[in-house]
Amino acid sequence: MIRINLLPHALRPVKRSALPHILSLAVSLLVMAVLAVLFVGELGTLAAEGRNLAKTKEDLAKLESVVEEHNSLIQKKVQLQDKIETIQKILADRTLWSEWLHQLATLTPDNIWYSRVRLLTRKFQEERPKLDKKGQPMVDPKTQRPVMEKTSTDRSILEVTGYATEDESGEKNVSRLADSTSIDPKFSEKFTLYTSKIEDTDFEGFAVRKFTFEYQIR
Repeated sequence: MIRINLLPHALRPVKRSALPHILSLAVSLLVMAVLAVLFVGELGTLAAEGRNLAKTKEDLAKLESVVEEHNSLIQKKVQLQDKIETIQKILADRTLWSEWLHQLATLTPDNIWYSRVRLLTRKFQEERPKLDKKGQPMVDPKTQRPVMEKTSTDRSILEVTGYATEDESGEKNVSRLADSTSIDPKFSEKFTLYTSKIEDTDFEGFAVRKFTFEYQIR
C-alpha cells in the first residue's frame, strides 16, 4: 500500500538522532565518576589527617610530664633569681662596721677620745613626687611639673660622742675631726655630718670640750 503524507513540510514530524542524548549521558557519567574519585580522595585525606591528629595528641600526652617538669624548673629558677637578687641587695647595703670604725679612728686627731659610738634611727621629712592610683607621678596641669608631697622616712644615724683635750696649739679643737671626716673621700662617701653639739665641761677634774656628732648614713 502506498502512503502519501499530505501534511505541509513544516508540520511533518522530524526524526531526531539519539546521539546527543547518548553524549549527554556519557558526560554525566564521567562527571559523576570524577566526583566519586575526588570524594574518595578527600575521605582518604581526612582519614590520614585524623591519624596524624591522633598521633600528635598521643605525642603531646607523652610530653606532658616533660612540660610540667620544665615549667617547674622555670619557676624554681625565677625563685632562685629572686633570692639571689635579695642577697645581693643585702650585701650591697650591708655596712662593714669594723672597716668604717677603723677609718674613723684613723681620721681622729690625737687630742680626741670617744666615750660612745652608737647607731640610731631618726625620722626625716623629705619631698617626693606624689603618685596617682596607677603609681605614676602626678603632674600639675598648670605648671606641668610633678606634684610634690612631704613624707616621713626613717634613716640610720651614726652618733659619735667624745671629748677633746688641748692640742699642740693649746686649744680644745674638735673642728679638725669634723673637717677630716668631711674631706676624706672614703668616709664622706658613706657618712655625712649634719648635726653637731659642743660644750665645755669638766671630766675628772680636767677641762675638756664635749662633742656629739651625728652622721647621716647614705
